[in-house]
Amino acid sequence: MKTVPDVFSPEALQDPYPLLERLRVAGDVHFLADQQVYVVLGFEAIRTVLADPQTYSSNLVAVLSAAAGSATVSVAEAGAGVDVLATADPPAHTAQRALVMSRFSPRAVAETSELIDAAIAPAVAGLVAAGGGDWMAAVAHRVPVQVIGELIGLPRGDHQQLTEWSDAAIDLVSGVASPDRFGQAALAVLEFARYLGERIDQARPDNDTGILSSVAAAVASGTLTRDQGAMLLVQLVTAGAESTASLLGTAVRLVARDEHLQATLRAEPDRIAALVEEAVRIESPFRGHFRVTTAPTRLAGVELEQGARLMLMWGASNRDPRIFEHPERVDLDRAQPKLHHSFGRGIHFCLGAHLARKEAHQAVLALLDATATVTPRDREPAYVPSLIVRRLAHLHLSVTPA
Repeated sequence: MKTVPDVFSPEALQDPYPLLERLRVAGDVHFLADQQVYVVLGFEAIRTVLADPQTYSSNLVAVLSAAAGSATVSVAEAGAGVDVLATADPPAHTAQRALVMSRFSPRAVAETSELIDAAIAPAVAGLVAAGGGDWMAAVAHRVPVQVIGELIGLPRGDHQQLTEWSDAAIDLVSGVASPDRFGQAALAVLEFARYLGERIDQARPDNDTGILSSVAAAVASGTLTRDQGAMLLVQLVTAGAESTASLLGTAVRLVARDEHLQATLRAEPDRIAALVEEAVRIESPFRGHFRVTTAPTRLAGVELEQGARLMLMWGASNRDPRIFEHPERVDLDRAQPKLHHSFGRGIHFCLGAHLARKEAHQAVLALLDATATVTPRDREPAYVPSLIVRRLAHLHLSVTPA
């Protein structure tokens, strides 16, 4: 096979799209020999994988890792993981999802407006009163953890600790953490799971105090083990906080850097929903997710052996020009705005997609309502070093109050 450029080099992590597009033009599927993983880039190829969970199993915990100062990346299976939600297959996945799905339905999310506003309003007010600041630190990192913490039913006094544990979980799979940080992160995630296990033990399954009660009831009935319940909650906090923080950053950066777009949204705030959809398409919060083949198969003309490990590159498929005209541009009038893969598709469609959209919508609306102008201070975006997530490290804004 041809040598494939390093899609995980520091340069590619900061701006992956030129390289991903060159690769996609050459083919929708490429084998990375050093990493022993296939990257899937094309929209239709990824759609094929997502539509066939029997052939392309999610039951793979894969960890990308890069030695410090090296662009070499490897993929290794983690042997002792607890498979829940994102890494579970039916029938286990079906039962686990059913436990919490109603809590994230469009109707349930519609009832969270006051909760979300209560988290957003003081954060935005503080930023505006200061004449600007780092949107990521002031709003994007804080709000999602507060919201998911409330929905789960965890004490408000623990929300800051949840943020630190969530950051540790992301560092654990970032692939670029130093050995010391990796060890610290692993211990932090164990502490996180232990904390949530204790909360499950203390919860009253017959007293509806949020998602925690549903999980505690499932553990009490034997539907879930205690470890599965704890790890399910770890995933909800970590993935929910991370993806929403990324979306909050991308959406506001797009608004801040484009005067015409900002003026349009100020004049027509009902179009913020379209902006949010374009933001999550243009910058998928997660670079990709893994699958493993359960039998030999053929994908986009490439023969895959049983046990082949795939990384579905959401960012590449979301900018496939065969599907999206001028994919790098914000287009508030796209005919199918939700066609992208950033929230997945099929049985693994992101549970928190509706919640993330609503938080981003209300945050952008609150910022525009509170200001007359919003402009970026950063010349170029800087992203958190990670092989898995795509999130701005900071977003410094200048604002003038309304």
